[in-house]
Formats: sequence, structure tokens, C-alpha cells
Amino acid sequence: MSFTPGPWEIGDLDRNDQRQVIADGRLICVGAHECLASQEASMEANARLIAAAPDLYVALKAVLALYGPSSEYGYEARIVWQQAERAILKADGRDG
Repeated sequence: MSFTPGPWEIGDLDRNDQRQVIADGRLICVGAHECLASQEASMEANARLIAAAPDLYVALKAVLALYGPSSEYGYEARIVWQQAERAILKADGRDG
């Protein structure tokens, strides 16, 4: 199974004042804020991050394919590459 293709966009607030994330006119998710005004900024930030997820996924896969786990970039780069690979595995439902 694959995720709904992008682009994902920030939608309107729903009737409960929760931010919607939309793809191709369909609801992907709703960012809840538990009706606390202090959490509204977090709700908006979460919605932006969720909406960017397909783009981030595609970009990260492209970077991994382009550079690979090479030792020529040094230890720190290998650690970052492993983190990126784990994120892709998690998104693909293969995280263990």
C-alpha cells in the first residue's frame, strides 16, 4: 500500500476549528488542538509538516539514491544517511 500522492495542502479549519490537510480534494487528516488556544500554533505547524510529508519523502529518497552510504563523506555523514534510511523505512511501513 502506498500513501496518497502529493501535493498535500493545508485546508480550511473544520467546524471544530481544527486544521485540515487535503490532497486532490480529499481529507488526509485533521490537526487537533484540543480547543486550547495555546496549542493552535502547534496545530498549524503540525499541519504544515504533514502537508510537506510527500515532498520530503520524495526528496529524501532522491538524496539517498544520489549519494548512498559512502565512507568518503565521513562518519557523521554515514550517521545522517542511516537516519534518513530509517525514516524512509518507517514511511514505507518497514521499520521493524
